[in-house]
Amino acid sequence: MERESKGSLSAGNDASSSPVENERILNITLATNDAGWKTTVNDQLVIELAKNPRVKVSGLVPSSTQEQKEQAKKLNIELVDAKKHVGYSAKDLLAFPPDSLDIDILIIHSYGRDLGRQAQVVQDSKKCKWLHVLHTVTEELEKFMDKEVAGPHSSQPDSEHQVQLALCQQADIVIAVGPKVADAFRSALRFCGKGKDVINLTPGIIHELIDVRPFHEAGEVFRVLISGTYPAKYFKVKGCDIAAKAISLLQDTSYYLIFIVTPTDDAEGLTNRLHEEEGINLNQFTVRTFQSNIENWKKLLCEVNLVIMPSRTEGFGTSSLRAISADVPVLVSGNSGLGMALKKLPSGKNHVVESADDPLDWVCRDKEGKNRGCTKSGSQGKAASQRIHGKIQLEEPM
Repeated sequence: MERESKGSLSAGNDASSSPVENERILNITLATNDAGWKTTVNDQLVIELAKNPRVKVSGLVPSSTQEQKEQAKKLNIELVDAKKHVGYSAKDLLAFPPDSLDIDILIIHSYGRDLGRQAQVVQDSKKCKWLHVLHTVTEELEKFMDKEVAGPHSSQPDSEHQVQLALCQQADIVIAVGPKVADAFRSALRFCGKGKDVINLTPGIIHELIDVRPFHEAGEVFRVLISGTYPAKYFKVKGCDIAAKAISLLQDTSYYLIFIVTPTDDAEGLTNRLHEEEGINLNQFTVRTFQSNIENWKKLLCEVNLVIMPSRTEGFGTSSLRAISADVPVLVSGNSGLGMALKKLPSGKNHVVESADDPLDWVCRDKEGKNRGCTKSGSQGKAASQRIHGKIQLEEPM
């Protein structure tokens, strides 16, 4: 049986420790690149850890941006740049924290094969504990990934999944974001006894988005946001083609899809692919370049009527969690961590589409969402958000 604890990670075993013991400060450093620093999970981890007076939290980044500095100031933590080394990529610089930075525990966000491995070097130099944070099951992603777009990594002898398993075996603790990722790695690491060291971390609602959405009066157009941003290699992973087929099958011009991409992604390429290959009418969708921050999310979530996440597979799905936080009605894939979490809640199954790769199923559920109307849909979104804990949840193995 798993034990669930809420709130910050403990710097000790007993809150009633002696005053002398309480003077010991635990130095925890979170290391990630620019994209990882902006994630909901990183933000919530920092907030929860910083609540403990016996913990000093710092952030380690390759080279801090003004946006990161402002966020660190808001979170009341120290942000530290890695030491500079000629010829190293920005990600690889994370292996070289400054000599002056004391680290007792290193928490590193791991994405693919290029981010996470730096912890091996840091652990050797700082003699610290290593907590490895996993966001996805790359073995599943690779099945649906566009190999030509993904580039040379997709054809390397050791898959990203194999690299992750090897890193997990070396780490002191593995933190998996959501029940789906946790279950996959507990199973994969059982052979070496490391499965017992996998902790399920389920993100909570995002408090900055609560009550940002006013009464949403139904208009002539029913706007549907496709949850998340989509680099080209994840086109099928994220179900962009499923959403396009669903909107075409509806044969109702009042439906309008909104896709969002990062400033570095090819918005024009996605537009052409959706129109020319998937056959969606240009008048029924837009691809919007989007800078992910709280203010932009507030504006976007006030604009749309429904958020869907038709991913064929998804580690968790924090973009849809933003929608739930803002009381926007959601439909998410059953093959996702968020879908698994919602199914455990009263009426949570109403927000989950089990046959995620079937456009017809999404057609039916989209119609249901539209026909319910804005008032009822809004109340259902609020009910879902109220049932999700406002704090990070850590489920520790027995």
